[in-house]
Amino acid sequence: MKALIMRLMQFAIGSLGSAVLNLMTIPVITFFLSPEEYGKTSMFMLVQTLLICVIYLGFDQAFAREFYEYPNKQKLLSTAMVIPFLFSGVVIGLMCGFAKPISSFLFGSLVHYHVVYLIAASVPFLIFERFLFLYVRMQNKALEFSLFNILVKLSILVCTVLFLLFFPHTFITVIYATIIGQVLGDTILMIRNVRSLYMNPMKTDPYLYPRLAKFGLPIAIATVIYSLFVIIDKLFLRYFCDFDELGLYTAAFKIASALLILQTTFSNFWIPTAYEWYKKQKPMRYFKLVSDSIMFLIAILFMGLLLFKGVILMVLSPEYSQAQYIFPFLCFYPLMMTVSDTTNLGIVFLKRSSLNILVSVIALIVAIGLNFLLVPTYGAIGASVATGSAYIAFFLARTYFSMRIWHGFSVKSHLITTSLLVVAVSLNTLIHTVWLISLINIIFLLGIVTVYLPLLRTLYRSYCARKQPANIEKKGMKL
Repeated sequence: MKALIMRLMQFAIGSLGSAVLNLMTIPVITFFLSPEEYGKTSMFMLVQTLLICVIYLGFDQAFAREFYEYPNKQKLLSTAMVIPFLFSGVVIGLMCGFAKPISSFLFGSLVHYHVVYLIAASVPFLIFERFLFLYVRMQNKALEFSLFNILVKLSILVCTVLFLLFFPHTFITVIYATIIGQVLGDTILMIRNVRSLYMNPMKTDPYLYPRLAKFGLPIAIATVIYSLFVIIDKLFLRYFCDFDELGLYTAAFKIASALLILQTTFSNFWIPTAYEWYKKQKPMRYFKLVSDSIMFLIAILFMGLLLFKGVILMVLSPEYSQAQYIFPFLCFYPLMMTVSDTTNLGIVFLKRSSLNILVSVIALIVAIGLNFLLVPTYGAIGASVATGSAYIAFFLARTYFSMRIWHGFSVKSHLITTSLLVVAVSLNTLIHTVWLISLINIIFLLGIVTVYLPLLRTLYRSYCARKQPANIEKKGMKL
């Protein structure tokens, strides 16, 4: 147990550091850029998100799945990277060939097509970064993983500050700073792992490609659908609203993403740990305890964001004050993603990755339907409601299909907590009286604690049981 806690803390260093550096970029960018310019910057983020979801073709997840079963780790890494690199050549060619239409759609002008070339040039670095971080993480080198995560984010932050100080305060400046900072950080990561990066297609394992593809390609299809689910809110805002509204929404989304600190930390720790536990046939109560604990922890942090949203939003420029009524529903994004990592284990363990396609389709349908109904009338607030609801549907679908094919565990407390949070964020969106909404948030916080009293008692008894033998041993020594 001590080893697990130590590993979790080491992973937390990187996640916390990266998240803090990410959050530090928000006041920097919003200080220099107007909501309209920030809205254009968000379209670059949209493209980068889409690329990250698509270019790996699921081979990154297949690599993680095979890591503990395949004996030659370096050959596994080389084999898993070949197909994504070949596919990236096609993607880069398409981006360069259609640079002007892409620029017109993203930024409302043909003159910024050179930015599309720069984004295309960064694609190979995204592949190197993803697989190298996975390689380090799956070896449980938590501290190294954390330090390089911080390094990449720090490089982006430093470049952003320097570029905004010495160049025009436009979205183009932020895009150039982000890509150059990313490339610099990834280059240092590649130098550190240069031996692992030696790839000779003739020395890869040809028999491994079908296994990787069988597991990875269904995930890739699901990921493409999921990527549409991730970006659909911004596409609707781009079509029905202006860049100002999109900028406010992006700022709110960044604030809500503060909960990703825990999500990223937990996922880095949980994925290899869950595989180990499954291989060792750990009792189901261990998986349930982790799931209940993470749901309770994130729900408390969720309510903390709602309670102090006025203070938190002070990090933004006054032009972004309306973001405080947009971000509450967006908090469901990190919450549902994190908890579903503990309830979808049946899909992962039984290699039923095709079910991820169905899960993503369900979430996408919910997202499209609600965005179509709400965005034209309510703008960014409507998009936030649609996004939060779609992530709840994503969690419910993931959990349902996992529990259908795996014996699993009860998620009753998860459903009760989710219902309480839906009501709480709805009231936070509608009620703008500070003292009243603060009182309501405290009531809902106490309600969530009440739901998890049995869990807290279990954790307390476990703590006392571990402490008691040590006390008895100390008394025996005194005698």
